[in-house]
Parts: sequence; C-alpha cells; structure tokens
Amino acid sequence: MARPDFGGSKMGNGSFGGSRPGGGFGGGGFGRGGDRDRGDRGDRDERGGEEGGGRRGFGRRKVCRFCADKALKVDYKDQGQLKYFLTERGKIIPRRISGNCAKHQREVATAVKRARMLAILPYTVGQM
Repeated sequence: MARPDFGGSKMGNGSFGGSRPGGGFGGGGFGRGGDRDRGDRGDRDERGGEEGGGRRGFGRRKVCRFCADKALKVDYKDQGQLKYFLTERGKIIPRRISGNCAKHQREVATAVKRARMLAILPYTVGQM
C-alpha cells in the first residue's frame, strides 16, 4: 500500500502527488512542510528554558495589598483606592495584573460595581 505523502502510484493521473516525494502541498504530507522544519524545533534549550525555573515572567511576585496591610479594607465609597484597580477605559484590572488574592479581587469587583451604581465611578470613559 502506498503512503499518501509519497506521490502518485495510486493517484491515477498524478493530480495531487506528482513525481516529487513531497506530494504537491509544500513539501511533506498534509501540507505542513513535512520533515523540513523538524530541525529548527530542537533549539528550545538555547533560550534558557532550564535556567529560568520554568517561568516566563520577570521581576518580583506581586503581593495582595489587602493581605499585606490588615488595616486596609475594601470600601466602595473610597474612590481613590478603587481607581487603582481600574484601567483608563474603566475596566476592572484582573488578578494577575493587580496582584490581589482571589478573595480580595472578588471584594474589589463587587465594590467597583457598587460604586458604579451610585455614580462614584464611571462605567466607561467619555467620548473620544
């Protein structure tokens, strides 16, 4: 039985396979380039994958400001504190950016939504 990526013995008139060993779709079977691009996949260790500890991020790990300072509380009436957790477009900043823990991120989201309802914070910015 002939393999489909080695051209036309069972193809009849050679409409797909032709006489080239790569088939007709750019070199190895199924249009992906075949074995030609396997040589450049072994360079992953050149980027320093083992020395980085498996993490791509750089810098310090962010700490939840509410867990670090127990006197600090999430309050929907404190506009200055809640503005830190909003983008300039008015969206709530996610945990991975702000560094909040899950519990305090939920409280911040609820406080922002309450402040929006009472018109302390805007839902969106004005027209550009």
